[in-house]
Amino acid sequence: MKAHRYQHPDRHLEQDMGTPDMNDQGSTDNGYAPDFANPTTLEVDVGRSMPPSQAATLPTLHTEVQALANTGDHDGSTTRSLVAEGMHFVGNALLRGPCSVAGLVEGNLTQADGVVVSVVVTETGHVKGDITAQKISVMGRTEGILDSGQGEVALHDTASVHGLVRYGRIQVNGADLNATLERVAIPKTGA
Repeated sequence: MKAHRYQHPDRHLEQDMGTPDMNDQGSTDNGYAPDFANPTTLEVDVGRSMPPSQAATLPTLHTEVQALANTGDHDGSTTRSLVAEGMHFVGNALLRGPCSVAGLVEGNLTQADGVVVSVVVTETGHVKGDITAQKISVMGRTEGILDSGQGEVALHDTASVHGLVRYGRIQVNGADLNATLERVAIPKTGA
């Protein structure tokens, strides 16, 4: 089966032969031969199967590297998480270290027991779900519960927050805030 690709009349096939692109293959063993008589179309083979995109077996980490990954980075800091711009993550995540969201998260981000976690939602970030962390900083969009307990929440001027915000301390810098605010009392130390 052949597909026809439009070729502009000003473009000459003879000039392209020196710099082939992925569709211009010249004469090969598969019987493909360009049609030089008709300069406006080019026949290209269609329907070839792609090679497998993943290896048959997944690579495994060496035991020393795997133990290091479970305890944190080589400098002693905690594990970092990043949902990059353009990524769409669906599901719940248990965080053991700082998390930055620049893409879309549909699910809950929760700090693990015994660790202090900070979550940053960047200008391009969007979280549809609950965020539970000691420090939460929002510059993007959130829909759900922001729960820092007795911790800190910072809502920047580019933020759009919808839902419930639980905080010990809060900083709002001109954010689009359509949420219920609930302050968690910080116990007083000393008598």
